Amino acid sequence: MMSEKETYEICNEVDSFIARELTESIIHKVSYDMLEAHYGILPISRRSFYRKKEIVLEIIEKRTTRLVEEKNGQYMIVWGREFFD
Repeated sequence: MMSEKETYEICNEVDSFIARELTESIIHKVSYDMLEAHYGILPISRRSFYRKKEIVLEIIEKRTTRLVEEKNGQYMIVWGREFFD
């Protein structure tokens, strides 16, 4: 599971202008509409916000995957899905 700081750093790489809002949306599962209600008008459209959020989630998923060797010698990809549940 990724910490809020690590998530913020990834969001900052994707879009430093809305990194705080992206982090809050991912960590606390807050929608664009709720963020807009809390912070006022956001400097990005809803569609662009969710595109950037998807990019961040893909990066997080790639960083949380690992290969595990099974008893028969084959490798299995294990996804860090507990972060997304």
